[in-house]
Amino acid sequence: MPKVSEEYRTAKRAEIAGAALRAFSRRGFHATSMADIIAESGMSAGAIYGIFSSKSDIVFDVASRVIGGRVHDISRLADSTPMPPPSELLGVLMRGMIGELGSPAILVQLWGEAVTDLQLRALASGVFDRLVSAYRAYISLWQQREHGLDPKAADTVAREQTPLFLAASQGFILQAAIFHDFDPEFFLDRVARHLPR
Repeated sequence: MPKVSEEYRTAKRAEIAGAALRAFSRRGFHATSMADIIAESGMSAGAIYGIFSSKSDIVFDVASRVIGGRVHDISRLADSTPMPPPSELLGVLMRGMIGELGSPAILVQLWGEAVTDLQLRALASGVFDRLVSAYRAYISLWQQREHGLDPKAADTVAREQTPLFLAASQGFILQAAIFHDFDPEFFLDRVARHLPR
């Protein structure tokens, strides 16, 4: 069997992750089987299992891609001049997430499954930790640049403020997934007015 390049494997991982995301969005995380993902991808079972050993591995990859995209958004904003205030960060992240997922319902399903599935809980915790670190780093850098705080004081402010941004993110995700009359722009505008600057 010919050796497959890393670029090929990376492209196939992305293709499978996209198929899984479509299947999860349509059927729900729990109801989606590996057979559904295989059918959605149009690939053979061998091709899928040659890259991912289980549905949990695919879920981890999908979640890592979504959060990785948001962490990249935060890094891009941190490199901006002028650096946008942290209150604008939530809008950028949530719009990016909606653009990628269509609906955040899959995240709510994942949270629900993580309550009883220890492997998914570990996955969710790892993904969540990446987001916490990215928020903290951004807020700390903002405090240093815009308010002249030394790094230690800025880190303290970031540690205190990060839970507010996370709660707003989770509130957005939950409401967008559940309430049919949810207005994302209204939510983001109102929250941005009250988040710390």
